[in-house]
Amino acid sequence: MPEPVFLLVILVLIFASLGGFVAKKFKAQPIVGYLISGIVLGSFFPQASLISKLSEIGIILLLFSLGLELSFSKLIKVFKTAFLGGVLQIILFSLVSYPFFLKIGFNPTSSIVFALSFSLSSTAVVVKILADRGETETQHGAIMSGWLLVQDLAVIPVVIFINSLGGGGGWILQSLGSFLKAFYVILSAVLLGRHVIPFIFHKIASVNSRELLVISALGFSGAVAYLTSLLGISPALGAFLAGLVISESIENHAVLGEVRPLRDLFVAIFFVTLGFLIKPLIIIHNFWLVMAIFTFTIVAKSIVNFLVTQFLGHRGKTAVSISMGLSQVGEFSFVIFSQSLLKGLINSNDISIATGAVLLTIIVTPYFFRNAVSLWIYLKKITQKIPWLNKYFVGGGFKDFEEPELTDHIVICGYGRVGGWVGRALSETKTPFIIVDSSLDVVSNLKKGGLPVIFGDPAEPEVLEAAGIRRAKAVILAIPDRISQEMLIAYVQTVAPNVKIISRVHQDEDWERLKILKVDKIVQPEFEAAIAITKSIFISMGKSKEEVGERLKNLRISRSLK
Repeated sequence: MPEPVFLLVILVLIFASLGGFVAKKFKAQPIVGYLISGIVLGSFFPQASLISKLSEIGIILLLFSLGLELSFSKLIKVFKTAFLGGVLQIILFSLVSYPFFLKIGFNPTSSIVFALSFSLSSTAVVVKILADRGETETQHGAIMSGWLLVQDLAVIPVVIFINSLGGGGGWILQSLGSFLKAFYVILSAVLLGRHVIPFIFHKIASVNSRELLVISALGFSGAVAYLTSLLGISPALGAFLAGLVISESIENHAVLGEVRPLRDLFVAIFFVTLGFLIKPLIIIHNFWLVMAIFTFTIVAKSIVNFLVTQFLGHRGKTAVSISMGLSQVGEFSFVIFSQSLLKGLINSNDISIATGAVLLTIIVTPYFFRNAVSLWIYLKKITQKIPWLNKYFVGGGFKDFEEPELTDHIVICGYGRVGGWVGRALSETKTPFIIVDSSLDVVSNLKKGGLPVIFGDPAEPEVLEAAGIRRAKAVILAIPDRISQEMLIAYVQTVAPNVKIISRVHQDEDWERLKILKVDKIVQPEFEAAIAITKSIFISMGKSKEEVGERLKNLRISRSLK
């Protein structure tokens, strides 16, 4: 007869697998399936202390892997570009939401917990959607990714703060003490990460034993987590710092590759365990309260995100896309819920209500992404008669250089790697051109170099008109945003049908899409790379230039007939 604990672990894994599978089938995030699995199992096993312990391991491994994926140099880079936006968003939403949670009946401590946890957005959800939509390299995609990283890092000070709240009176002094301890721990980690640990792990890796490397990494992570817990600091912080220290070694990717499956297993157990605490009847009895929290969160976060992006100089489609894309609550909120429950700051009823609202925000996120551009177009249209408001929905179109009106020029939309090389070639041949880019940093650097540039979203008619699109000879689309590409193509084909359109794409489906739109020239870097590699191989095989040329020609023809 199997032991009850053994049976429970087996059931958790089976239900997690089934829940994750069903969630993926419905194109939802696996964590939704894990939580629902936990709700079902929780009705049969209300007491699951061992599983709770396993979930703590999941949190430690989750933050350990987060540290591994970073490095001190990457942190410095992100803090320079995204720190202000990410921190402002957390602070402003927390300040706005705290009185809301108080008003609807939560006590001050619970309100603090929920205000902080609801300020975080979902890295797992947003990054996946950006990748699926091909928007990772867009301006709004890059900004969202930076903010999300800052928010993930913010979990550490939030957990420290939560732990100090659980100490009763004098929490301000306790918080200060905890942060000072954390500062010394972080300083020690920086010194170790720069000088000691990379050397040790390099020596371990030199014996060519993958299992030894992983065991050493996990042992080091556990030791640091335990030491930080002895100092009264969350072991999760210790695990994160251990990962951050190992990230400075050249073996960090090997360790991450081995640890990730184990991390995913325990993280799944963590979310299933959290589901044990959720009481469906509580959600049903408090349905309107859950809906109120959900509605407030979506609306308030969207407004706060929009205001912060405006403050940082991003307008139009970029601002609306960011505000809608980061309006959900993230998976790290559950980590804060769990820590708060352990400290007695919130109860299981509170978690049930909050989790119901969080899941709703995650479920509607794909819908918001799909409709962000439509909302931007609608808002821009209805505010046309209100100039002071409309300017926030128009993404630029401003140039401050003195130059005769261009004619028969080239409009380069997007000045990244591709646009940069095109611009360099045009400069060398004295071909007139103008650049349109939505990055303030790029525009500032181009202005310093004396290049003609317009700041703005190239998908907006006002921006294209400022670039003289009606008088242009050709427009080059070197932007990765599919929606911006389609909007730009439609406008150019309408107002300047004689202007040649040349566009870059990455995915095969995008190539097909632009072919249907009758774009004059479509360039796919991956296909061109395949052509170059094939040509090199044929030449090395001794084939004649005529045969090589004929075979490559046939390859291009077959490509065009797809």
